[in-house]
Amino acid sequence: MLLRILKSSFLKRPKAVLFLLLSITMGAAVATAFLGIYGEVSHKMALELRSYGANILVEPSVTDDGGELVEADLKNIKTVFWKYNITGFAPYLFGIVELEAAGRKERGVVSGTWFAKELQVEGAEPSTQGVRQIAPWWEIAGEWPQAADEAIVGVSLAKRFALNPGSEIIARKDGRSRRFKISGIVTTGGYEEEQLFAPLATVQGLLAKEGRISRVLVSALTVPMDEFGSRDPATMNKLEYEKWYCTAYVTSVAKNVEEVMTGSRAKPIWQIASAEGSLLKKFNLIIILLTSLALAASAIAVSTSLMASMAERQTEVALMKTLGADRFQVIAIFIGEILIISVIGGLLGYLLGDQLAELISRVVFNSKIKSPLWLFPTAILSAFAVAVAGSVAPLQRALLIKPVQVIKG
Repeated sequence: MLLRILKSSFLKRPKAVLFLLLSITMGAAVATAFLGIYGEVSHKMALELRSYGANILVEPSVTDDGGELVEADLKNIKTVFWKYNITGFAPYLFGIVELEAAGRKERGVVSGTWFAKELQVEGAEPSTQGVRQIAPWWEIAGEWPQAADEAIVGVSLAKRFALNPGSEIIARKDGRSRRFKISGIVTTGGYEEEQLFAPLATVQGLLAKEGRISRVLVSALTVPMDEFGSRDPATMNKLEYEKWYCTAYVTSVAKNVEEVMTGSRAKPIWQIASAEGSLLKKFNLIIILLTSLALAASAIAVSTSLMASMAERQTEVALMKTLGADRFQVIAIFIGEILIISVIGGLLGYLLGDQLAELISRVVFNSKIKSPLWLFPTAILSAFAVAVAGSVAPLQRALLIKPVQVIKG
């Protein structure tokens, strides 16, 4: 009986059913698109933000008496708990040397580093680490160093020494000297423009500090800091500490790195970490807000459609009550209609929303996304939520219909 009533209802009111289906489909489609973007583009935004600089600084725990880190420990960074969140790192060894070029001499800073070093670590995928990974914004006029005697210089230092790609500069330290061929001039907008950058092993030999480094800059994907993540781990109990350690806060990732670097102290670079966290929070909030507004608008459209339909079906409801239908049977008929339309609308909304998410991602973010499997049940649930929310007021109106008044006109 119920199925016959539902079939008759759909056939007698095709326009109303179509409008209702369209409202639910659009709500599910927008929710699917935004949530798909929320899940994928948020991650891609975090990756893009990594191009603005490292967010973790690793220094010697003892800074006096020439405290330094051990280069051999660097490979351990790719074995920590959050190794897949670490997108890159670069070691540095700094020293004050006597620079000489084009008849000019002055004291300056030489910095040994990895430019693009292939790193093989047992139990981890091969990766390329160095300055080119953590500082892609560096502008190079010329080429990156390829040989042990090649170097790049900051643009300010290059101007004072009148250096160009192909020029040579000599660095001296305690009777040791090294001649470098300038392969490029680097512009960063920071203190790096006053330095000479050369391969780490070469600078270690010049400074007589083989196997030693001054600091490591680490770039890692992290989640925005919240009140719990900002707590001091020393004040946490065992369960709280495990939760903190197993959440990708910048502080917990830094702790991971600190544990594998002998004599180190790892700390977040808060200027970068806090800005990233704030931006990601705002982006996520905007996506949630837009999704909520889209679902609310769809629910209002559904409610409006059902109210208009209910005005036309007053006589039908009155006759059902007159023939003995109670409130639960009346509700069952309308909920059955809503449920069928919701399932169809959710399916269509998922298919349409998936294409819409891909379009938005390609046009706005210049990126492709892959919809996760959880979006399909989410689309169905969103459609059902929109339909139920929009049908509350019409159902209340249906239950208040008095058969005697309606039948008598």
